[in-house]
Amino acid sequence: MYRYEIDDNFAVFGYVDGQTEPVLFQPDYPNGDKFDSIEEADQWAKLWIESFSPDKPFAPEGKNIPGMQKEQDVVE
Repeated sequence: MYRYEIDDNFAVFGYVDGQTEPVLFQPDYPNGDKFDSIEEADQWAKLWIESFSPDKPFAPEGKNIPGMQKEQDVVE
């Protein structure tokens, strides 16, 4: 459903399968912290994809910051 690529500057490009244009360009963490390696960018990209699942947290905003939990709808 989703895939990603990482360039030589550690920027993450996120794609919806079947589309050629990225839906995400993330050159560093959302708060501006820099990705220091391909491995670090790769880990963030995997968490970004996981975050599409309603029971998974959002991808981290910055270094050493856990991803925020999503609010769950309460059904009464």
